[in-house]
Amino acid sequence: MSQNVAAQLGNLLSVNADINYYTQQSIFWNQKYEANQEKLEVQTKLEQKWEDAYDDAYSATKDIKMNGNVFIHEGEKHNMEKAKAYADWKVEKYDAELMEELSELDVEYDTMKTMYDTLLEELRAQKDADKQAVSTAAQDTGLLQGG
Repeated sequence: MSQNVAAQLGNLLSVNADINYYTQQSIFWNQKYEANQEKLEVQTKLEQKWEDAYDDAYSATKDIKMNGNVFIHEGEKHNMEKAKAYADWKVEKYDAELMEELSELDVEYDTMKTMYDTLLEELRAQKDADKQAVSTAAQDTGLLQGG
């Protein structure tokens, strides 16, 4: 086997190893992204419910009664505090800090996922080029024609 064929084959094997590694990384980050997406979707829905409850309470012109609790309308200057308390009570599973953390993770995971997916595309193109280079080098030496 000529030195050129061996070098080209070495490149191809190296690219294949990189593809295997980056495929594992891509799967890892895709799974993290998808798991985070599920949690983020739940918090996003809760956030919308919280905002709706806040808006309802803030714009209320009379007391709000719900399940035995009364949120007393005291005029506009107290509405922000009362509206927040009402929304917190009505949508207790909404966690603004968790929402912020999940949003930050969403960006991080999406970035990593995209990076590995892009690297895989580049490596697959490189693999095709390397396969062609190995084939050409082998033909040039007569190895593919039986020597």
